[in-house]
Amino acid sequence: MRRFIISCSDRVSTWMEVVAGTALTGVMLLIVADITGRAFGLPVPGAYEIVSLAGGLIIGLALPATSSAKGHVCTDILIARLSRTTRNVIMTGTRLIGICLFLLAGFGMIWMSLRLKAAGEVTAVLSFPFYYATFAIGGAFAIQALVLFSEILRMSRHDTQPGGPVR
Repeated sequence: MRRFIISCSDRVSTWMEVVAGTALTGVMLLIVADITGRAFGLPVPGAYEIVSLAGGLIIGLALPATSSAKGHVCTDILIARLSRTTRNVIMTGTRLIGICLFLLAGFGMIWMSLRLKAAGEVTAVLSFPFYYATFAIGGAFAIQALVLFSEILRMSRHDTQPGGPVR
């Protein structure tokens, strides 16, 4: 079961990273098209809306893969000097806090999505529903919680620990 959870976490976060990268590429192309079009008096309608929504999606979808790859800032000068057991206890505690926070944030985003859908909220120019993006970000937060849980499983197995291999 442990391997299955870790494998699912890795696969889903990798897939989400690919989607985020594709969205980022699309946003870059859209911005170039909009700037070029503006030079000729033909801006892309709704470009600002698309870039804004896609920006949230890119950040949300890239978060689990970044966390899994340890691509975030980590200042563990003190923790690196502790014993493996103490280090794992501290890391497990911070991961549990992170799981709780991301599950609460994900639940909040899903709740907001349901309210946005019920209210019929859409973007001003393209009339694109907001709730699609908020659902996706809420789901990304849930996957982030899964990534944090898989890190705890990895630590308990002594394969690796957050921040690198076991020393």
